[in-house]
Amino acid sequence: MKTPLHICIIGAGLGGLCLALGLKKHGISFEVHEKDAAPDSRSQGYRLRIDQVGQTALASCLPAALYDLFQQTCALPSAQVNTLNPQLETLTDKWVKDWQHDKAGADTVPDLKANRLSMRQVLLTGLQEQVHFNKNLIGYSEQADGKILARFEDGSSSLADILVAADGVHSRVRELGFPELAPQDTGSICIYGKTAFSDEVRQQVAMQLQTGTSIIFAHEMAAVVDTMLFRDDVQASNAAISHNADYIYWALIGKRSSFGLQENQLLPTTSLAIRNCLTQTTANWATGLQALFQLTPTAALALLPIRTASDMPVWTTHPITALGDASHAMSPASGLGANSALYDAAALTSALNQLHTGLSTAEHAIRNYEDQVRQHSFAALLASQKGSKQLFGDKDKSAN
Repeated sequence: MKTPLHICIIGAGLGGLCLALGLKKHGISFEVHEKDAAPDSRSQGYRLRIDQVGQTALASCLPAALYDLFQQTCALPSAQVNTLNPQLETLTDKWVKDWQHDKAGADTVPDLKANRLSMRQVLLTGLQEQVHFNKNLIGYSEQADGKILARFEDGSSSLADILVAADGVHSRVRELGFPELAPQDTGSICIYGKTAFSDEVRQQVAMQLQTGTSIIFAHEMAAVVDTMLFRDDVQASNAAISHNADYIYWALIGKRSSFGLQENQLLPTTSLAIRNCLTQTTANWATGLQALFQLTPTAALALLPIRTASDMPVWTTHPITALGDASHAMSPASGLGANSALYDAAALTSALNQLHTGLSTAEHAIRNYEDQVRQHSFAALLASQKGSKQLFGDKDKSAN
């Protein structure tokens, strides 16, 4: 006997949508509520590296045809990795342990380079009736029968057996129910952007930055530069997927002081202020590297503080749980955040299916899932912290 079950997911990010597809695959009723007005209403980053963990999670939750489409929308693979200093001179003693390129073996699965918006469009495929945008959560309460009633700013509500926080680093669900999981500001920041290929870019940007992946190590700072070259036939096969023009993704990550910012100084918020900060920070870098930043449209620049969780305490199990950044925000240094969210989604799908098929109680299903998160995703959090130290820690004395 299958147990009737309805899941309310707060947040239509990658983790929440992966969970939704997993539930759909198993015939479990669900709905997704997202506060954004539309999938592309705000910038949420550009390039994501999906490692073997993330790929396995996606393959388990998505129908085979949809997973194939996801793979097709990813950038063409490239094994070339350059480790450089800001003058674009080759370094031989710099690396981050968790980068896939450092792992060898016949069973190693290469990372996929996904464009975030395209990936979100893939994950939204077939969920039009279950995903509701412009739904800002204002609160929730447990009912006498144990169900959870979620209330939204527009006056609507959702009644579910289990509420899942998939609403990211600024999670409203976490704020209300798990305040002890609030991530802490690390004192570091990330400036990122994308530079579309053009004749000007090809002429002015250093050639070694126009292929593969480049990691630039500077004092208490590092830059990641990744070329994103796409297939031309993907949009023709699926009109819901936006066409991607080839571009170069880049991100600068480091301590505030390396960007000329004081510890308690307000961060730049306007595009012009971010560009000024970027220009001043890289003023002494190689001309062919500076050109990459200078040729980035102002609208494509973003700056974010880096926040990270500390631990996930053991608590009394409730019909409310969380995945991804809502429970374990982490530094982007090792590229493990999105992959951990996808892992969570697959693990929670499996746990809820155990409940749905009568093989587990709600309490056991959620407890087992949260134990998995503590074991896997918080280990990834620690790895991301180590990756930060390797990228721009105090011991990094590379010349500017």
